[in-house]
Amino acid sequence: MTALGIIVLIAWIAVGIALIAIGVWRFGKALSWMVRSLALLLAALGGGYLVLLVMAMVLQWEPWSAMLVLLIVGVVLAAFIFWVSVLADCLLNEPSDGMGKLVWVLAIVLTFVIGAAIYHFGRRPRRLLESSK
Repeated sequence: MTALGIIVLIAWIAVGIALIAIGVWRFGKALSWMVRSLALLLAALGGGYLVLLVMAMVLQWEPWSAMLVLLIVGVVLAAFIFWVSVLADCLLNEPSDGMGKLVWVLAIVLTFVIGAAIYHFGRRPRRLLESSK
């Protein structure tokens, strides 16, 4: 193994350990179940990343395709956790007067992450501001 190969291997191991450490750290500090779920997912992805790296070294194969699949699964799971938490927030906390709640629920359900992001970053702060008055 060349010196560059050793540096790359050390960097890959550091990334896996950093993912686990950040996930565990955020899990301990987070109050909402969405952030706790995402932190747990991040730690699990870091662990999976290190397992794939060890398997690749033992079996002497390139881990790129397996790491890509792991990344895609992680992104999809994170999007699903975000979507479910925003949908639950809308269902539980949005005022039921008029058709606003129904419109937001339909927008979140039918547009998946895009509608959830619009609600979370657009409507939710205004709702929190209105309810605090």
